[in-house]
Amino acid sequence: MKKLKFEGAAKVGQVIRGYDFKPMQGRNDCFVEGVVEAVTNEVGYKAFKVTCTKDVFDGVENKRGDKGSRVGKIVFVPMEVSFMEYDARIINLSN
Repeated sequence: MKKLKFEGAAKVGQVIRGYDFKPMQGRNDCFVEGVVEAVTNEVGYKAFKVTCTKDVFDGVENKRGDKGSRVGKIVFVPMEVSFMEYDARIINLSN
């Protein structure tokens, strides 16, 4: 079976950053950071199950309790996507 692009990029307990969109000039960053709780396929695709500790959307950091904030919530970061995949979509911040 083919290994997914970011399979093995992080282990449980490590901190990752997963981008929603590829960073580029003229577009503000959108990403989540958090602690990997598990490697799972419980949502129908292989992903890192992450407790979000930082949520940045359109260059603005959303704090816990802000409307739409993902901080403190479980998010799933896919190990590979079929559309708009790129080399630095997931970064292991623990390394």
